[in-house]
This record gives sequence, C-alpha cells and structure tokens, in this order.
Amino acid sequence: MFRAIQHNSARSYVWTMAGLEMVVERKADVVSLQEPPRERTGIGLSHPAYEIRERKRVWMVVRKGSGPITNA
Repeated sequence: MFRAIQHNSARSYVWTMAGLEMVVERKADVVSLQEPPRERTGIGLSHPAYEIRERKRVWMVVRKGSGPITNA
C-alpha cells in the first residue's frame, strides 16, 4: 500500500517537525508539506528517515527506501 499525507505547517519550524514525526509514526511514503518554514540562517531541516525536496510553497518529503521513484 502506498501512503501519502498532506500537512500544512503554517510556516512554523515546530509544526514542520511535528508533521515529520507524525508521518514517521504512520509510515507515509510521500508527504506534501504546505507553507514550509521561512529560511533561518544556519538552521536546516533534515530527517534520517526522509529525503526533503525543498521548494518555495510546498516541500515534497519522500521516505528513504520506500520504493516509489519520484522526480522533482
């Protein structure tokens, strides 16, 4: 089964991290993060279980080793 989740992080770093933890628990393959946090100097986002593909309005987060092949 392929699981996809959409999460609105309201441009908040805290909500983005909470959303990433939620998708780990639910074992989602692909996540769409709407309204990602604004860039902070020296603070980057990463997660050991997911590959984050950053864009301006929506970030795509793909689970490492999940099987689906996606393009930017």
